[in-house]
Amino acid sequence: MIYMVDHIYTDPSTEAEWHDWYAGHLPKLLSVPGLSTVQRFKAIGVTPSRFLAMYTLESAAVYDSPAYKGIGGGGSASARFHGKYQIWTRNLFDGAVCAPKVADAEFVFVFDSDAPDHNLTSAFNNLLWLKSVGLHMTTKYRALAVLDEEGAERARNIGSGFIYAPLIPQLTSH
Repeated sequence: MIYMVDHIYTDPSTEAEWHDWYAGHLPKLLSVPGLSTVQRFKAIGVTPSRFLAMYTLESAAVYDSPAYKGIGGGGSASARFHGKYQIWTRNLFDGAVCAPKVADAEFVFVFDSDAPDHNLTSAFNNLLWLKSVGLHMTTKYRALAVLDEEGAERARNIGSGFIYAPLIPQLTSH
């Protein structure tokens, strides 16, 4: 399963502090049994700043675990920043065993839809459709593709969705 957190962060004066807090919180999250990868991204060409965090989970049971609750999972640890979020959505998706690893020279394209779009699928040979199965469920389906520069340029021409560049390499619990 893939867990994704989408943020629009609206306060440039505290954004660096938020990133520092997030970087310190990630090792705590990766210590939770059942949570195995995390990677953070920033959307290209979007103001105010838009961010995505993508995690690999064994199952939704991670959210009920004492380990997850004990480290402030679910947003309680980041409460001091919540007033700076224009959006903060948490979605759990089925359709992939593991979140893709996105290298420095790559991008991830994310597109939300009420149903899989076969025209979009044919435009990107590695497009993966994920079904929303938990938490906020702000979309029924999310398409996800790891792209090189050329693929990212094609995605820009679609006009919907977001193209994200990695902020950090994918971290693992191993």
